Amino acid sequence: MSSLIPPECATTARIDLTEGTGDEIVARVRPGRNDPVFAGHYPGFPLLPGVYIVEYVHRTVLAGMPAAVLTELVSCRFLQTVDLDDELVITVRRDGGLRRGTVTVAGGPAAEVVLRYQNGGE
Repeated sequence: MSSLIPPECATTARIDLTEGTGDEIVARVRPGRNDPVFAGHYPGFPLLPGVYIVEYVHRTVLAGMPAAVLTELVSCRFLQTVDLDDELVITVRRDGGLRRGTVTVAGGPAAEVVLRYQNGGE
């Protein structure tokens, strides 16, 4: 599975695919308190770095379309912080050749990520 994050910085969180159809994939992820993503990121006030939110959306796409190759991060909007104990619900929908990921936490929308793929992205 390809990753956006170098192995030495990789998260240990597991993506749990809860639903998956051709046009929509839904997954959940909850990084553990000891997950390396929190090391050094706002010490004393751990927040999930935005690049990991993008990584989780990408992994969700790959869980439903293993042959897809990421070609472009089209856009990304972070709407609120993701705290240490938050569970992320990731919903990815097909929009032509794009995959639109919506990430929510208990407090509501956390991010919107749009990715473009080839080799399985259609």
